[in-house]
Amino acid sequence: MSSTPARELLTGGYHNDVWRVRDGKRWLVDKQYLRNDPRSPNPMYPQLPDHEAAALQFLSGSGIAPDFISFSPATAAERAAVRYRFVPGRPWRRGVGDVARALAHVHQLDDPPPLRALLLSGAEARAQGDAMLAETPSALARSLRRLRPHDAPHDHPQRTALVHTDCGPGNVLRTDNGIVIIDWQCPGVGDPVEDVACFLSPAMMVLYGCEPHGPGARQTFKAAYGNPAVIERYAEHGLGWHYRIAAYCVWRVHRLQRSNPTVAERYRRALECELTLLEQRP
Repeated sequence: MSSTPARELLTGGYHNDVWRVRDGKRWLVDKQYLRNDPRSPNPMYPQLPDHEAAALQFLSGSGIAPDFISFSPATAAERAAVRYRFVPGRPWRRGVGDVARALAHVHQLDDPPPLRALLLSGAEARAQGDAMLAETPSALARSLRRLRPHDAPHDHPQRTALVHTDCGPGNVLRTDNGIVIIDWQCPGVGDPVEDVACFLSPAMMVLYGCEPHGPGARQTFKAAYGNPAVIERYAEHGLGWHYRIAAYCVWRVHRLQRSNPTVAERYRRALECELTLLEQRP
C-alpha cells in the first residue's frame, strides 16, 4: 500500500525550492529561498524572504493568504526559509470577479507592515520601463519605445496599500473557501493600481499559460473590484504600468535568449500580447 510522503517537492517554484511537509496532522509549506545573484538583480521581482514573512504574518487569519508559521533568515550555512500552512487548491483559471474582490480586500487593509516602498504612479512605472530598455539594446526595445505612453500622470495615490506585485494566475489559488493569494516574496507598500495592472496584463496571463483577458473580462474585473477611485486611477495610469511590464519582458528575453531559449520565447510571446494592449490603449 502506498502512502503520502512526509516531505515532497512542489512544482511551480521558479526562483525557490518549495516543499510540502507534514507536521503532525497538518501540512505546511517550507519555502527555501535561493541565494540572490548580486551580479544580476531582478528590477521588478526581488527575492525578499523577510518581507514575505512580514506580509504573511500581517495577513494571517484573513483567509486571503496562507497562515504564517515561522521565518528563518539566511546564514552562512543555510538559506532563508519561510514556513506557512499549506493551502489545498488549484491555480486560478477563470472567474475574474473573485480575484478582483480578493485584491480589493488586501488593498483595503489598514496599517500594512513596514515593507519596501514601491513606485507610486504611472509616470514612475514608465521611467523604470525606460531604465530596463536602456539595459537591453535590441529591436524589441525599439519596437516598445514606439508605443511609450506620454500621458501618464505624476500624481501619487491618496492612500497607499499592501501590494503583492506578482499576482498573476499562478499565484492565485481557487480553494473551497474562496481565492487565496500565495507567493508573497516581493510585496511592498504602494499604489494598488500596480496589482490591478499586473492581473489585467496580457503578458502575465501568457506567462502563466492562460489566454489574455478579453474586453468583457476586463470590465467584469473593474466592476467587481468595488473601489471606483482605484479603477479611475488605473484608467489614468494603467498604460505606464503596462509599458513597464512590457519592458520587463524585453529585459527577460535579452537575458535568457542564450541560456534558456524556451523561457525566452515565452517572454517574447507575452511581450507581443502586451504590445497589442499598448497599441489599443484601452
